[in-house]
Amino acid sequence: MKKPIWIAAFGLVAAACSPETPAPASTPAPETAAPPASMADMPMPAATPTTGPITGTGKIIAVDAVTGGVTLDHQAIPEVKWDAMTMGFTVADPAMLKDLEVGDMVSFDLQSATEPTKISRIAKQ
Repeated sequence: MKKPIWIAAFGLVAAACSPETPAPASTPAPETAAPPASMADMPMPAATPTTGPITGTGKIIAVDAVTGGVTLDHQAIPEVKWDAMTMGFTVADPAMLKDLEVGDMVSFDLQSATEPTKISRIAKQ
């Protein structure tokens, strides 16, 4: 016995209106890229032109007077479009670090907008 055409047509319409079976959820691929080796490797937003020194304030987290490195938990620095964060810097002269210790609150000047990870002046507050 043949089915009437309207029954066959109804079957096609019903199949076309059925929701698709969702694809199985895939797990995201693990990140294979290593984190940047240093702050110099991190992309930095373009600095806002400034006429005076670029100053900041923060707390010393680590200091290495031998190599001239200092890690600061600093406040936002709008001139270089940085939010508050903890990051490493180098100082123009390692002697600037001789009287500074972990936990000291400091004010500092960045070398320039093109060299924002280098400090030209640092002093206890």
